[in-house]
Amino acid sequence: MLCLIIMVSDTNERARKKRRNTLRLRHLDYASSRAYFITVCAADGRCAFSDTRTAEKALEVLKKARERNSYKIYAYCLMPDHLHLLVNPGDSGVAVSRFLQTFKSQTGYWYKREHEGNLWQRGFYDHVVRKSEDLAKIAQYILNNPVRKNLTENADDYPFSGMWDMIE
Repeated sequence: MLCLIIMVSDTNERARKKRRNTLRLRHLDYASSRAYFITVCAADGRCAFSDTRTAEKALEVLKKARERNSYKIYAYCLMPDHLHLLVNPGDSGVAVSRFLQTFKSQTGYWYKREHEGNLWQRGFYDHVVRKSEDLAKIAQYILNNPVRKNLTENADDYPFSGMWDMIE
């Protein structure tokens, strides 16, 4: 019996992991004044935001980041294991990736001091909202997430979601 063993070089494996394909559109300026539907996941699928104190801290940092960067946050929903945002950088000149990097860094630093492990998964998912899409419907989808996941019967009763800015 012949046994063939193929070994993958550790160096090649590390290089492959580092080389992540980006899903961002290369030609798009992610600081442009338009709406973006963002999803940021907690690390390892953990339900970090089931803890009220962690959820409140994350939203406090998000609100401060919004004010500091003059971002519009049309809708947000902090679920136990992820965050949905409908944002618009407006005229801030701050790219979505930079905005989220700062937010995740600040909340992640706080989380590490209070708990063990990382708070956020690497990266985020984004959807550039097209002009033909209805922002109100996307916002409603975000706000109804706790109802769909059976966390509440009424979206208005969920404490970690809402709208901070009016949809134009």
